[in-house]
Amino acid sequence: MRNHDVWFAIPSANPEKCRRTLRVWREYGYRTAVLVDDVMSHPADAFGADVTLRVSTYHGYAASVNTLCKTVVPKEFPIVVTGGDDMLPDPNHSADELAAQFLERFPDTFGVMQPHGDAYMASNRYCGSPFLGRAWFESMYGGRGGMYPGYHHNYADNELFWVARGMGALWERPDLSHFHEHFTRDGSAAPAYWDTVKKNDMRDCLLYYSRVHERFAGHEPLETPATRGRGFNASISLKEMLVLVEQRLLSVAMHNPFADAIAAALRRCKASGHDTVALYGFGLFTQSSAAALCEPPVRVACIIDDNESNQGRTPWGIPVVSRDEAMARGIKAVVLTGNSVQDRLWANSEVFRQRGIAVLRLDGKGEQSTTMQTAA
Repeated sequence: MRNHDVWFAIPSANPEKCRRTLRVWREYGYRTAVLVDDVMSHPADAFGADVTLRVSTYHGYAASVNTLCKTVVPKEFPIVVTGGDDMLPDPNHSADELAAQFLERFPDTFGVMQPHGDAYMASNRYCGSPFLGRAWFESMYGGRGGMYPGYHHNYADNELFWVARGMGALWERPDLSHFHEHFTRDGSAAPAYWDTVKKNDMRDCLLYYSRVHERFAGHEPLETPATRGRGFNASISLKEMLVLVEQRLLSVAMHNPFADAIAAALRRCKASGHDTVALYGFGLFTQSSAAALCEPPVRVACIIDDNESNQGRTPWGIPVVSRDEAMARGIKAVVLTGNSVQDRLWANSEVFRQRGIAVLRLDGKGEQSTTMQTAA
């Protein structure tokens, strides 16, 4: 067995297109794996992959890639390429040739290589079809996988680009080309799953925006010989990382998934008799939620933020205060509104729970993930 064998591993909901695309990848020497949603009635061999993994629930593109990398591709193979069933391999190099180049650049396999020869849809600003080294996808995000799994579809590849660059592990290859047969390229009809992508696009966009400002919280890798001493380059400018989302954010309406989540939480507070509430976190989640705070069903006494530079501000006439000051305001419940720092906020809110103040936790998708909890 050659140690340069490379797998092309993707999720797909289109067996006909997937079968055609995987055939081309195999012609260039790649092994293939596909993840499919179990709700589809197609037989496993309909997708034409060497290995087909069926899952009962589709958790999004990035989470699917992580699953394929970590559970389907055998441990002896050092490189996985991903993308979509509309992405074609570089026509001028075999899988083995590119693997040899990758391993020469990243002998410890802690790296990401992205062909950028096809510049369609500003592809040079994200990793839409990356080569992922095993040390990368086994160690990043605390060992959860090579990509942040919180996105449904869009912007996961933007985060991968900037996290890999920030870690000094990105090799951009304008000399290589993965042709993207996106349906918008020739005016073809959108695939059936695209409605779900559009439905989640703004949530994904807002998630990416907030994670940029948090320097992609939780991206840190497990400590291994390949990752020891590695850290994110904090000098990368926020503006540069936000180039592709600024125009999209200009179209954010008053009502968005973040505002809807806070509004739902405040309604639950009212139903539970908690008439004086604090929001915990003054990040993008809260800042994008004016619609929920114009006429809230309960009194929002304050916004708690641990960053002293935010304390003293009064957005919508609501003071931003410390945890200690919040408790002095007679609050009955706290709603955690941080987007990707929920675990940290939950730990910090122990002081409220100890005093019998209810705490409502939201997940990173802006949906209720736990019931309201109070101290025993």
